[in-house]
Amino acid sequence: MPSNETDLLHYGDNRFEEKGAINTPVYRASLFSFETMEAFAQARNSGAHVYSRVSNPTRATLEAKIAHLEKADHALALSSGMAAISLSLLALLKQGDHLLVAHCCYGPTRQVCDTLLKNMGVEVEYFSSSESTDLSPRLKPNTRVIYLESPGTMTFQIQDLRAVAKLARANNIYTIIDNTWSTPLYQNPITLGIDVVVHTATKYIAGHSDAVAGLLACNDELYKKIQPVAVVLGAALSPDDSYLVTRGLRTLAVRLKQQGETAMKSARRLQARPEVLRVLPPGLPEFEGYELARTQLSGYTGLFSFSMKDQAPAEAQFAFVDAAKYFGKGVSWGGYESLMLPTGDGYRNMPEVRESMGYDEEMYRLSIGLESYEDLIADLENAFAARATAIEKLSVIAEI
Repeated sequence: MPSNETDLLHYGDNRFEEKGAINTPVYRASLFSFETMEAFAQARNSGAHVYSRVSNPTRATLEAKIAHLEKADHALALSSGMAAISLSLLALLKQGDHLLVAHCCYGPTRQVCDTLLKNMGVEVEYFSSSESTDLSPRLKPNTRVIYLESPGTMTFQIQDLRAVAKLARANNIYTIIDNTWSTPLYQNPITLGIDVVVHTATKYIAGHSDAVAGLLACNDELYKKIQPVAVVLGAALSPDDSYLVTRGLRTLAVRLKQQGETAMKSARRLQARPEVLRVLPPGLPEFEGYELARTQLSGYTGLFSFSMKDQAPAEAQFAFVDAAKYFGKGVSWGGYESLMLPTGDGYRNMPEVRESMGYDEEMYRLSIGLESYEDLIADLENAFAARATAIEKLSVIAEI
């Protein structure tokens, strides 16, 4: 069997059906016409490409690659990560159902659950990652779906995927996981018993910060439930963005390797600083969920958080971020470029969520890009110096 690294390059390509083109071309076509009505009827009956909202050759190449990498029967390429998340929930839930969601889920996922799903009459409850070893006390007769995100993408909490999957299958409950942090290279939830895997492909998989995309992978039975909903919602990824995501896949292994290695070295460097309270990449032995993570993950990507021992004023926190010239200031993550975002104010108005997710008062999230380790560390050293200077200046002003 070829390795994942080789499959990223070659699996699912039909080069000789495309006149030898090394990449599947962008089929920028809304529809596909046929010479005769008989040919048209045959195409519709066989599942051939007829209308791009339903299927498209460029998108089909990407979907075949993702299904293979996730060890799934099928995959869908969708217009955003939120399209993938929302689709998975809308297709599997109905009025009167009970949904269990990991507290550490992506913020917009919580918005979907607390607005759209509740308005549909779905009962939504949240659980902490520490409960995932045994969720049986949380189950109800109407529990239909358990939604996971492991690792999370703020404080990187780990859920016990095998335990959740075993419990869910024994009770006829579907399981969904957001696998964006790990990518299919470093975690295959379907092999651990999870039913549906979703990704924000905007991040590591596309990898160049130039495409917004989502992915969903599942078995044949669930595909028959989910794919028709995707079609009527019109959530398909465009041919152009499908091409960009497929291009990103080809370099995913080499990007993740460098980003992960730089992230781990940076995390250890931060650990040694006297100002730092804790550093939160799942690959550090000191990380609370490290032992469980080792049983589920085969590698570690470049996104992690760290916090300070003593909370600095907001002006000093902004000075810290502003002094780092190679770290962009912005949302999202997983692209070629490094990013930094202050996250200590997360869920300030939701203390239960904040406590469950383990937020500290002054916290930063780093997305490590492809810059050199030495340049990024020099950047962070400048940031610490700027923070200290700002704290000193503010202290002097306060004394006047």
